[in-house]
Formats: sequence, structure tokens, C-alpha cells
Amino acid sequence: MRDLVLMEKQILELLQFHANDIYAKDELAPLIAKTSLEMGHLYSDLGLASRKEMGELMSKNFTSLAKLKPDDIRWKKYLYDCIGKTAPACATCGDISNCFNCTLNPNKENIEMKRSKILDGRLATGNKDLVILVSFEVTIFLMSFFLIY
Repeated sequence: MRDLVLMEKQILELLQFHANDIYAKDELAPLIAKTSLEMGHLYSDLGLASRKEMGELMSKNFTSLAKLKPDDIRWKKYLYDCIGKTAPACATCGDISNCFNCTLNPNKENIEMKRSKILDGRLATGNKDLVILVSFEVTIFLMSFFLIY
């Protein structure tokens, strides 16, 4: 339970750091952080119709974060990668084969090459808003914790 509270706080801080305005910082960021703990896809748990709407919401309200996000990674996955954690829903997700660089994906070929390309792209654009260390490891403890509880 304490891990969930910590993850929500870290997601909230990440979003607030990148918020474009007070509304995004004080209204949207807490809502998105809380909703990211739910077991569904983030866009649908927020009541949005599609991933496209999710992207538009994030681009409009968290522009600097949206510019850092690779196109082929889901928002929930990306947010949790930014804080070095795995989203609670990932332990039971049936869509891992489509999720960019998912540590649970058995087909994760060329992962380091993709990661390197993303990091090189961030550095090449000169974006120094935030240094994000991305952790792609899932511990057995975390997986078993969410499968048991």
C-alpha cells in the first residue's frame, strides 16, 4: 500500500514539474496521478475515448513532458518509466506485446538500441528540462506483490 502512495506522489511531482499552467498542475496532475494506479488503460480510466485524445490532453497541458515521450510508448508506461517503476496494471496486462520496451514482453529485441536512440534524440534536441533516468527492470517482488494482492 505504501508503494502505491509513493508511486502516486512521484507521478504527481513529475506531472506538476511539467505542467503548463495552474489548472494542469493543481487539477489535472492529481487526477492523472491517482488514475494511473488503476488497472485499465490510462486514457479509458480517465474517461477519454482514445489514446489520441490522451496524447492531445497531455500535449496541451504537459507540453515539455509530451515532447520527451516517444511515439510508440503508452502514456501510463511512459510515466512509470520516468519514475523508474512499473505501473501496477502491468503485472496483469494482456497488451504487453504491444507496449514499447515492456520488461514483461518476451519479444523485447533491440531494446538497448531503441533506448539509446531515444536518449540520443533527447540530447540532440538540446532538451534539458529534466534528466530522466528510465528503469526497465521489474522485480519479482513487485510482480508477486501485485499478483497476490
